[in-house]
Amino acid sequence: MTEPVAEGAAMALADGAALALADGAIPVCRWLILPYDTRGFPFAELLKRDVFGVKRLDLLHEYLRRRRRALGADDALTVQDNLTLRRLMQDLPDDSPFYQLYRYFMLKVLAPAVGRPLSYSNHPKMRVHLPDTPSVSSFHSDVPVTKRIDQVNFWMPLTDVDDTAALWLESFYGRGDYGPVPVRYGEVLIFDGGYLSHGSVPNRTQTTRVSLDMRFCLKGAATRAEGVDLINRLAARLL
Repeated sequence: MTEPVAEGAAMALADGAALALADGAIPVCRWLILPYDTRGFPFAELLKRDVFGVKRLDLLHEYLRRRRRALGADDALTVQDNLTLRRLMQDLPDDSPFYQLYRYFMLKVLAPAVGRPLSYSNHPKMRVHLPDTPSVSSFHSDVPVTKRIDQVNFWMPLTDVDDTAALWLESFYGRGDYGPVPVRYGEVLIFDGGYLSHGSVPNRTQTTRVSLDMRFCLKGAATRAEGVDLINRLAARLL
């Protein structure tokens, strides 16, 4: 499955491929899946209880549509709905159970999997992608914007995702042959997003995607070699 690439995006792909080759070694894999136990790390349960007051995050769109119909309003979903729901999560206080659990996950799951101390975003980006709404992220690689050649991407869906509800990655730097990566709740997609182009497409499924993402690196890292080492360390433990 391949998503078409616009002319401007094609130039970015070529730049990403050139950067990946020019900045040093390439990791043994471009992406991998880190599993975790949702009983010990009930991220979705906390969001259902503390933010949305619903029983199922993957059906968040149905709750929203029912509420609008009850008010006599149009139940069509929009990009603004994605942003409004995202803000409800993003605005949780720093000491909320959700963010405390997130930091505990970094300490007890991610850092031990890497085997080295890590630096990571204290507040990840929270995202919602409702059915029948456009892409929430155009295809891109991160290094041209962030300039952080040492970082690796962390993407955690809190609902099971596949097809157009998933994140789409190219198979190799600069190829632009995008396809969805199925990820279940209880798994984290870790990928070389500084160089590997990625993004989303319009959600044509009947699943709401709720996810968080951030970038992380080895503590004190500054080089591409250290970013590659980070992915290779995870690959050695998980593959």
